[in-house]
Amino acid sequence: MLQIFIRPREQYLSPNVQFFDRKITRDGAWNLLAGPKNTASPLTIREATYLYNAHFDKQTKTTLPNLMGYRPWLYVMEGKLKVNGQKLTKGEAVTGDPVELERVKAYPGTTLVLLLTDLQAKMTYAGNFSGIKRFEYVAE
Repeated sequence: MLQIFIRPREQYLSPNVQFFDRKITRDGAWNLLAGPKNTASPLTIREATYLYNAHFDKQTKTTLPNLMGYRPWLYVMEGKLKVNGQKLTKGEAVTGDPVELERVKAYPGTTLVLLLTDLQAKMTYAGNFSGIKRFEYVAE
């Protein structure tokens, strides 16, 4: 299980729990699971972020989905992959320029999770998750 907290675009949004029942295929296709309101995604994220996953039964060279202005964060949920000559295994993640991460080689039994996020999008620090803001922590 992977749990990710994504800060919303603004505070005081009403809570919203969503469910999505889907068939899992292991064909290496990228599945759009969630995205901003008014997109083709089955679930809604209240931020400029898209969530994809892919499952691989065989060794596959694949191209990550790419959106202009969005930064990829690729997580290995299960299995292993190679990106730019670097091997990653279960529990590891990589981020970088979309061109650097454009092509990856997934091995049999691999499940990948991909977040594409607009790092310049409006967001709020208000709320109950993590009271520590970036660069605010000072060691004593």
